[in-house]
Amino acid sequence: MLHILLLLLKIIGIVLLALIGLFVLVILLVLFVPVRYDLRVEEKESIFVRTRVSWLLHLLHASAVYDGEFRVVIRLFGIPVRRIPAPQKPVKEKKQSGKKQTKKDAGEASYAGQGISIPEDAGPDTCSIAKTDGAQSAGSAAIPAPEADEGSNADGNEPKENGADTESIGQTEADGTVFGESEAEKRSFFQKLARFFRAVRAFFSKILYTIRHICDKIETVRETIAYYLEVLKSDEGQRTFALVKQELGKLLRHIAPTKLKGNLTIGMDDPAATGQIIAILSMFYPIYGDNVSITPDFDEKRIEGSLYLKGRIRAITLIRIAWRIYFNKDMKKFLHMLKREENKA
Repeated sequence: MLHILLLLLKIIGIVLLALIGLFVLVILLVLFVPVRYDLRVEEKESIFVRTRVSWLLHLLHASAVYDGEFRVVIRLFGIPVRRIPAPQKPVKEKKQSGKKQTKKDAGEASYAGQGISIPEDAGPDTCSIAKTDGAQSAGSAAIPAPEADEGSNADGNEPKENGADTESIGQTEADGTVFGESEAEKRSFFQKLARFFRAVRAFFSKILYTIRHICDKIETVRETIAYYLEVLKSDEGQRTFALVKQELGKLLRHIAPTKLKGNLTIGMDDPAATGQIIAILSMFYPIYGDNVSITPDFDEKRIEGSLYLKGRIRAITLIRIAWRIYFNKDMKKFLHMLKREENKA
């Protein structure tokens, strides 16, 4: 019994060690096996672009092609797992049964049930008009005639009220308000004048408040700019910039293509424009060197040529560069100063 238990523990230990070893192997492959890429561009009668990215002997492979139409294919173990655009599946046509009744036959049957006759050569418009006329005729028979209102007279006018008393009362009230009209007008005038001056004072108070608020904002912005300029000119800031510049240079050298070759022919309508373009491209000669040949054409307007490059990127290199930048003491102090937390650094 004991040796069976020991055998089970041994098997479990072997399985665990195998899983741990497999996990470590995958981590090492991800860190040290580079991702390889290549790019090919050709321009003659039409533009052609193809780029490919692969990892671990094409275990994972992705390619993108543009030749008037953009296509992307992702493969795992050489098997396509994703295509853009997706392939269209053929649509199967459904067979229509001859026993089904068409819309025209169904409509004629419904009109026949309502007692409406339709000629054989009549179109769909005639059917719709006939249906509408039938509905109107049926509806008109169901509308009752309006009855006369008992309270109105024969002419349809309302009975007249006693207007003489009303006019006399209104005239009496108008005569009673004549004496206090001048005093009410004076009070209303002074009230309007007071409201006008209050509105003018509130308007200028708002303008003064806005100007003070803008001045406070300008002062705050000026102090903020002065603080950050001081941080950038500090020793920590200068050392941080030097570190970032050095590590970014390493990053660019790492991801730069290891192989580059191509030829390019450029011609414009104006020979002076062609010369300016050649001069601008010559500024990048330290980058491409003798791998790319550029030929000017001063007689014809055209842009033709081809370009091919390939390179590789390792994850361990990217992680090492990010580690050096993020965990640098000057970088930490610089970040705290940018957040105005220099007392916590």
